[in-house]
Amino acid sequence: MVTIKDVAREAGVAISTVSNVFNNADIVSEDTKQKVLEAVEKLHYIPNMNAKLLKSNRKNTIGLFVTSLQGDFYKVLTQAIHLQCKLNDYLLNIYVSNDNSPDEIYRMIIASGVAGAIIYHEDLTGDYVKRIATVNIPMVFIDRNCKGKNISGVFVDDKLGASMAVDHLIKLGHKRIGYMHGNESGDDEHRYAGYAEMMEKNNLPIDKELEVRGYYEESLAYSEMRSLLSKGIDIPDAMFCANDEMAWGVIQAFQDIGVRVPEDVSVIGYDDSTISPYYGVPLTTVHSPIAEMGSVSANELFRLLKSDDDKNGTVTKLSPKMVYRSSCGRAKER
Repeated sequence: MVTIKDVAREAGVAISTVSNVFNNADIVSEDTKQKVLEAVEKLHYIPNMNAKLLKSNRKNTIGLFVTSLQGDFYKVLTQAIHLQCKLNDYLLNIYVSNDNSPDEIYRMIIASGVAGAIIYHEDLTGDYVKRIATVNIPMVFIDRNCKGKNISGVFVDDKLGASMAVDHLIKLGHKRIGYMHGNESGDDEHRYAGYAEMMEKNNLPIDKELEVRGYYEESLAYSEMRSLLSKGIDIPDAMFCANDEMAWGVIQAFQDIGVRVPEDVSVIGYDDSTISPYYGVPLTTVHSPIAEMGSVSANELFRLLKSDDDKNGTVTKLSPKMVYRSSCGRAKER
């Protein structure tokens, strides 16, 4: 049986140093941490990790590792995962890491002692995922098309959702359609790809002047849109926003200068947040099955945890759908 002494010997460090690495202590240098983690991987230090789980009474605990808890998306996702944990007699611990490096996130997962992990981190890829798998922690990645032994992925077809949104605007007669970007992320990349593909398919030019970035936040979307409008540009026919919160900010920016929604300009969002039907102008949007993504992610993790035979991961692709409300109208003659 491999022990912590073996890991320390392999890494050429003291046993206390290995312990400090597992506990994510700041007193260990990055080079030393790397040596210890490489030794863990090489020696397949599983028995002691399991003992740590037993000692901390976390065999019935899963971890949700995310970059934020702000916004309706995370609220709905977390509630769905928490409900499935309760139904399956598991506890849920939430770990938020905003500006942490992939190495720090990796060490956070290893040191957490959870039985399994649901992970929503785009930067945690490659060798880091393989290393986590070596210590026998089943993982389900949200919004990622990936699978392997003890590794599954669940994602929404965002490109399809964006294509449906732009197709709806085009069918209403809109031609000059702007795009409000979110963060520089896979989500935004896929949604923009759907937007661009549908514009090209209908021989409509993409006006780069009408591309702005609101970072998925209402206030930033508002300020960016007001800044754009202050330059005296022609009002677009429509704006497609990569999430609902940015759409709310865009609508407010238009209304503050006397531009009516949807009479003068159409605005469409993405996600179908819980308050979207009740916003001042009920928002036409793309319903992203966020709750379903959370439920599927949790139940897939439970399958991996409880199965003695089938540890092969799966990929689940979920489909969005359009929700028609009042923020989009037919194009006006200009």
